[in-house]
Amino acid sequence: MAAPYCVVGALSKNWIVNEATLIAHAQAVIPFAGVEWKSVIWDVSEAYRHRMRGYKADKPVQRLLFTRHGAGPRKLGKALGGSFGDVVKALVCMRHRQRGQSAISHMVFVRATRYVYEALADRAYEISELSADHLDAAADALFERERESSAYKVIGHMEEFADMLDRNGLCRLRLDWRYRRKLRPRFSSDGRRPGNVGGIKPRERLPDERAIQAIGALYQSIPRGLPSTDPASADRIIVLVATLMVCTGLRIGEVLTLPARPLSSAQDGSKALRYARLKGRADDVAVEWTHKPLLGETETLVEEVLAEMHLATEGARSVSQRYNETQDLLADAQCPSEVNSAELVSVLGLRSTNVMQFLRCRDIPHRLVGGRVQVRRADLHKGLLQDHWTKPVIPGGAGSSLMLHEALCVVYANQMHRGTRTTLCYAARPITDQNVSDFLGGRGECASVFERHKMVMEGGGNIDIRSHGFRHFLNHLLDEGGAPDLVQTKWFGRKYPADTKAYQHMTAVERAAHVVSEVMGGRMKGVVADIAGTLPADRAKTFLAARIQAVHDVGPGMCLHDFQMSPCPRHLQCTADCNDYVWRDGDLERADELKRQAAVVSISLETTRELAHDGVMAPDWATHLQSKYVQLMTQLALLGFDQTELARYIEKEGP
Repeated sequence: MAAPYCVVGALSKNWIVNEATLIAHAQAVIPFAGVEWKSVIWDVSEAYRHRMRGYKADKPVQRLLFTRHGAGPRKLGKALGGSFGDVVKALVCMRHRQRGQSAISHMVFVRATRYVYEALADRAYEISELSADHLDAAADALFERERESSAYKVIGHMEEFADMLDRNGLCRLRLDWRYRRKLRPRFSSDGRRPGNVGGIKPRERLPDERAIQAIGALYQSIPRGLPSTDPASADRIIVLVATLMVCTGLRIGEVLTLPARPLSSAQDGSKALRYARLKGRADDVAVEWTHKPLLGETETLVEEVLAEMHLATEGARSVSQRYNETQDLLADAQCPSEVNSAELVSVLGLRSTNVMQFLRCRDIPHRLVGGRVQVRRADLHKGLLQDHWTKPVIPGGAGSSLMLHEALCVVYANQMHRGTRTTLCYAARPITDQNVSDFLGGRGECASVFERHKMVMEGGGNIDIRSHGFRHFLNHLLDEGGAPDLVQTKWFGRKYPADTKAYQHMTAVERAAHVVSEVMGGRMKGVVADIAGTLPADRAKTFLAARIQAVHDVGPGMCLHDFQMSPCPRHLQCTADCNDYVWRDGDLERADELKRQAAVVSISLETTRELAHDGVMAPDWATHLQSKYVQLMTQLALLGFDQTELARYIEKEGP
């Protein structure tokens, strides 16, 4: 990743001068309000308040810890000593001012510097003595300590750290460092990243089918239309949220930031959800609103869930709407300028025994008059604002932000708590990812919904699932059903096609067996399928079991070549009359890719023939393109798409 530019200005040949200049500049323009430079822990919450999303409302405090590795999990390490710590702080300030990185990104950067600090022990932790050998040692220690997937991310920040040292002239020798063995995390044959070399087993990402069935059972069993004061209403709302995740594959934050009316209909009658993408954006503030088509099998259920969710949260949304119009939570309460305890109980819906504690918790000034509590209306309103979410659910400019009264997932204050707290119907707050996490896995003395309803796995174990597991489960189902990798990537809103591999949990054996069954069922085309079709059923099955050992998605179809046995002799030429190439009969999900490739080949073929006629290009190239064109048009013909329609496609869309 690119490092921020130099802020030192004209570099001195003396690295000590450069270091002093950098630190002095950072101290003068520190971008985090209210922090003490010498402090080991910086509370930077205020710097991110403008970008905080509503579903993170339960995690308002964001800290940067300029410490070494702790002795154990959740144990704070000692401070980064000497000038090394000051340099790290200065570089964090620099990267924040120039790129506005998130607090999480800053902490990964600091984590990278911790390994470098440990590697510098032989040089008394003097940053000017840092060399490429120290960085190599730090990277090796990193991969020994962390899983490959997280270490890969930290290595990128370690390289950024080295670049920043070079650009600001902070070392005796220029580093120009890159980790030689840096590779994108590998995937095993079942689509999972391998575990940590240190022996830490990664948590299973694909939830058991029993967990999904349990969500369905809760959807059927938890009563609907419960009053907001009933603790079970929180369970009902979160079950609806979980059902949406199961049916749509949206990330938890994307579900919790849905607009109040997210459903829309296309001209062909299909339904789509309007949602804000939380990944793949330009920065942490910009919002990209997009649409996700619903799966036909889930349309009815999603419509029902959205309608029920809208009704269940209507009261809280109205409270937020009223506050947005009046900026007064007590606008409809007809409160006098002085409010007594009896009026507080009536207006706010409190228990009479809780009035004093209620006021103290909110630092609301009060006094006793004739044995009754008396509160000024202005002081009361100021204290009540602590219970209401006054910021946007999604910050942003006009047309991209989402206010609380415009959101679907909004509830009364304390409605999601299952303890002794009273639901406060005068204030509204967004549903948070912590609410969903507590619902699924429990926390402290609060049991999970599965434990409360006596739901267990078939073997008697506890049901264990995270919100992101729903995304894995739906992706796995689509992968099992044969959805192409590009379709999976686009439908799930991912930026990089390679990331889809992390959500594919079929083993190589399962993929091969699935293709064998498709061929035996007459749903596949290709040379292998043609040979199997000429054989008796028992011999065909034996032939296919021996022939199909690997399956690779190649866009317009699938490749059956086993790369463990030999390299591919027709690399990237799958559609050019290859015996290892097969495709599904009438595969609508690959139609767009087939049309695109056919258009490219058609234009290339026409150009090549003209050049070959003029003697500029060998005719063999035209023959090669012709074989690809025939193959692609053969597949498109199964979808009712002929050469005339291809010409129209090229004219309209271009190659």
